[in-house]
Amino acid sequence: ARRRDALRAAPPTLGYPYGPVVRMLVLTGQRLHEVADMVWSEVDLDRALWTIPAARMKGGRAHVVPLADDALALLRALPRFGGPYVFTTTEGRKPINGFSKAKERLDKLAGKMPPWVLHDLRRTMRTHLSALPVQDMVRELVIAHARPGLHKVYDQHSYLEEKRECLRLWEARLRGILRPVPP
Repeated sequence: ARRRDALRAAPPTLGYPYGPVVRMLVLTGQRLHEVADMVWSEVDLDRALWTIPAARMKGGRAHVVPLADDALALLRALPRFGGPYVFTTTEGRKPINGFSKAKERLDKLAGKMPPWVLHDLRRTMRTHLSALPVQDMVRELVIAHARPGLHKVYDQHSYLEEKRECLRLWEARLRGILRPVPP
């Protein structure tokens, strides 16, 4: 419930670029700096894919994030600047920073809640993925966790369509959480 309140407060009241960053954190389950440091060259809007290069990933390997409808719509609606960065206060020259001030604003907008950090959005998303009819390994791959055991050696399948379906199901579940159907 507390993260639902935080997400409801994020856009549009938090505004660009921090509101959309919070939404992308929730929609994709990626880490804060993977989202905040996103550059337009990593995003293929036509194929609905975001490829985070190995140099920007905690595990040191490239990660492909299928973009479901809400994430894709969010990116399409963002302003474009001369620089490469998607989320910026410097016309794209540098990625955003100053998350502590944005988090304070978000906390104030969300109202009284137990203490939380932005990474809790990732944990909450992953927890909710467990309720979806998706293989556990696919859930882990969506958030860029390494393949377990022999899978990392012998299973070279990309799981792209399985990850896409997982994120589609997640967005549908999230919509139900944020806008529950009246009884």
